[in-house]
Amino acid sequence: MRIEECLEKSRFEAQGSIVLNGQPIPYRTVCEDNFFVDEEGQPTATIFSYAYFRSDVADPSTRPVLFAYNGGPGCSSLWVHAGLFGPRRVKLEDELHLPTVPPFELEDNPHCLLDLCDIVLVDPVGTGFGRLIQEKARPDFYDADGDVKAMAMFIEQWLTRYNRRNSPILLAGESYGTGRSALLAAELLGAGPIKPDTLGLSVSGIMLLGSTFFEANPAEPSAVNLITMAATNHYHHPDGKPDRDTFIAQAFDFAKTEYLSALFQGDALPEEEQKAIAEKLAYFTGIETEFWIRHHLRIDMQKEFAHLLLKDQGLAVGFYDGRYAWKDDPAIRDSNVIADDPAMGQYTPAFQTAFALICKELNISFNRSSKGLVFDVNETWQRKSKSSPAQALAGAMRRNPKLRVFFASGLYDLCTTAGNARYLATHSHLDPSRVVIGEYPSGHMAYLGEESAKLLGADMREFFTQAIGK
Repeated sequence: MRIEECLEKSRFEAQGSIVLNGQPIPYRTVCEDNFFVDEEGQPTATIFSYAYFRSDVADPSTRPVLFAYNGGPGCSSLWVHAGLFGPRRVKLEDELHLPTVPPFELEDNPHCLLDLCDIVLVDPVGTGFGRLIQEKARPDFYDADGDVKAMAMFIEQWLTRYNRRNSPILLAGESYGTGRSALLAAELLGAGPIKPDTLGLSVSGIMLLGSTFFEANPAEPSAVNLITMAATNHYHHPDGKPDRDTFIAQAFDFAKTEYLSALFQGDALPEEEQKAIAEKLAYFTGIETEFWIRHHLRIDMQKEFAHLLLKDQGLAVGFYDGRYAWKDDPAIRDSNVIADDPAMGQYTPAFQTAFALICKELNISFNRSSKGLVFDVNETWQRKSKSSPAQALAGAMRRNPKLRVFFASGLYDLCTTAGNARYLATHSHLDPSRVVIGEYPSGHMAYLGEESAKLLGADMREFFTQAIGK
């Protein structure tokens, strides 16, 4: 497998401007196919990229470049494009009461980083406008290691094409994209899992949004996830509790002491101690004491907690954002884990349509459709990597003493929990002096809602500014 630039391809250009921190920022965009070809020179697949260049910079050769993508696997970049990194974002007046039918609108994104760095949004092979052209090439791309190899080849070729090999490199991945980023940092340096070429590309900063490293943590998941259950319970049942942050801190202290000890003892835990632990779990989570006793002090976030927290109201909360809730009716069959989620099912129409509006502004004119999440990719993906993301990231940080990492999480995200991010940040053998942990009052997409977006936007700006040494 090799990548080649000069094949017949789609390429679209446009111009725009945005005011950031009181400063007008003009920019130009190049959105294009990036082809992979086989040994006979025939195209096998494409990655599609959306590049935003600040256009009033005389010499951009050392200007930082941020590469951003979503996860899935099988997810296009439209979510972070229309919600966090693009200069134009979906306009949502109230994120908890979203319109679910058109018309939708765009607005300027005040948290865009285009004043700090150029931005490249990436649709991996088979997602968004990216394409798998030859079916026989599926194993080369729908695979944890193959995906990272392809992404590294794309980044190296993109930097070469635009004379940016001397630009500081920044990465930002959401959900599955966090594990991809960890592997990618190693791959770019020449320490990837499949005999990588020594590209020698070092990364200055990585933002991990909604962290998952593809493999189960050795710690008890119910204890790791307790702070998310506490935050979600506090959101829906604040009465009689301290403020949210104090409540979460109390839950975390309980999880790492009494709760973990009880889980470790298992059936040897005396009955009276089990009841006392179950009562504290009921206080923090809103799930009745009897459930915890009956289920040996453990709970599944998606199948149980999401359906039990508001059971007395006949509601289920969102797996991707526990602030959302809808009628939990057993007569209505869930046909899709994304579309039938109380959160994701509500905001998907707005983001998909907003992305179509962005494409119009970017002069993207072909009829190729862009899908937010492609289940054919997700369901056939080989998730096992020859090197764990945690090992890859630790190795990359050891090789590169300037690399900084930012773990960002939504407190109401039941899918990739804040507790899981805390665990990965402190158990992956990373240099703690170069690790930042941020938690925000939102869900899986922590930029959803202006309160959370402002906090996240300020923290990511500070993080990336420090990462590039400004």
